[in-house]
Amino acid sequence: MKKLSGIYWIFLALCFTFCNDTSETSTPQTSQTNLPKGDATGEELAQIFCAACHEFPEPGLLDKHTWKQFVLLRMGAFMGIYEHNQKYVPTPPTEWLEPGIGGQRVSTAKIYPAKPTLSIADWEKIKAYYMEQAPQSLPVAANKQEIKVGIPFFKSRSFDQGKVLSGQIQGIGIDPLKKQVYLSVQQSGIFQLNYQGIVRSYSPGNTFVSQISTDAKHFTTLDMGTRIASDDPKGRLLKSLSFLNHRKKQSVFELPDLMRPVHFSVADLNGDQQEDYIISEYGNLLGRLAWYEINTEGNSTRHILNPEDGAIASHVLDFNKDGHPDILALQANADEGIDLYLNDGKGSFSKERKLRFPPSYGSTHFEVLDFNGDGAEDLLVCHGDNGDYTPLLKPYHGVRLYLQKKGKFEEAFFLPLHGAYQATAQDFDMDGDLDIAAVSFHPDFENQPEESFVIFVNDGKENFEAFTVPQFGNSRWMRFACTDIDGDKDVDILLTAFNVQTPEIPKNVVAKWVESDEAVLLLENTTR
Repeated sequence: MKKLSGIYWIFLALCFTFCNDTSETSTPQTSQTNLPKGDATGEELAQIFCAACHEFPEPGLLDKHTWKQFVLLRMGAFMGIYEHNQKYVPTPPTEWLEPGIGGQRVSTAKIYPAKPTLSIADWEKIKAYYMEQAPQSLPVAANKQEIKVGIPFFKSRSFDQGKVLSGQIQGIGIDPLKKQVYLSVQQSGIFQLNYQGIVRSYSPGNTFVSQISTDAKHFTTLDMGTRIASDDPKGRLLKSLSFLNHRKKQSVFELPDLMRPVHFSVADLNGDQQEDYIISEYGNLLGRLAWYEINTEGNSTRHILNPEDGAIASHVLDFNKDGHPDILALQANADEGIDLYLNDGKGSFSKERKLRFPPSYGSTHFEVLDFNGDGAEDLLVCHGDNGDYTPLLKPYHGVRLYLQKKGKFEEAFFLPLHGAYQATAQDFDMDGDLDIAAVSFHPDFENQPEESFVIFVNDGKENFEAFTVPQFGNSRWMRFACTDIDGDKDVDILLTAFNVQTPEIPKNVVAKWVESDEAVLLLENTTR
């Protein structure tokens, strides 16, 4: 196997998606008592071994090429079976390990088993089962709809008035009180702009800030430490009194050595009147979801909620109405799903899985909201990560709403959107129902590039009509934030670009990004 190229490493190694239980102290094992007796079929073996650490991956989730060239190789590796140049070898290829500290940590954690957990003969049966049952190509989503160009109640224009920012924006934060926008640019630092889109200040830094939070008392950033998949814990959370203090490198609190953190939430979880931090450390082959207890002296104690990689985001709420803050968290990277962590009031949590998704879904984002106004929290979930292997358009990618009924969540509707990366539900047209805005990082660049950003307008009966902005092809849009930019009491949108080129993107698409030089788009709501 040749050495992975830079782009291939970045996007393939984001998450070795299948059969990857990445506790730092254990490797997934299948109990011998569960093995079928006699001459088991490939399907029977797959139901045991391929469902040992995540939801069973049906063959129809991927096409034959993807199973053969990428996924089966990875599935076998996490069961201690390694293939190199179409031959079985006793150890994983060296290219599979990250150089330096990250690779050393993976070796120590024994992510790749020293001995196979099943025989080569049984593994060949599993491979044959997938290759026989997988389709040549995946179908188109049944309810895929036309996306009309031009959103009736939005006008869109460039926000960065001085064209100062590059299209490499990773994080966005908004201070509605001071009417300031903060944008983190990869390996450049953080820019402060006013609501007119004029840069007012700049804090340089070779950083990878994924989240910015600002209020009257503090300015807090979460730095991933690297954009590419890595198990070298270089991430950190940094809290300052203000953006000015941040710019002067004056911090009041720091959490270092985080494993590629992508999101944090803040709450007093143990009732000691001190803010604690719930951090989603996505990592790569190692990671965790943990909460960090902060005492009055500013010292921290880590409490691990989930020791596996792939933590995406968390939301704090009192789910069971007992007066204590609980946590809902989205987990990706193999055993995908949404977990509820119930708090006993003293910072001890019991875990309950509320939703589980197939490992190919590629969970990317979720939002907690009351969609139908019944007083119960519902979930809006995005599935659309497509960077683990050569991108494949998947009919099950998109936005799903799960309504809560007596503590359980049931899917209410699905809006297909290739590569869905973030979504929110807001009453954008102010007609009394919730519409949905969604951005895609992996749209169908060839056939429907309008998927890059979509507003699904609700007719009040959960029938949606899809619209996009005229500038849908000006950049590779990745994130957005909602606020009232013009002060007219309706919801505007700031849409940001991350113009990274990957092999599947047509050259003319990339040329358009360069030509337009668009980093931030303002969608100004004209309802009022």
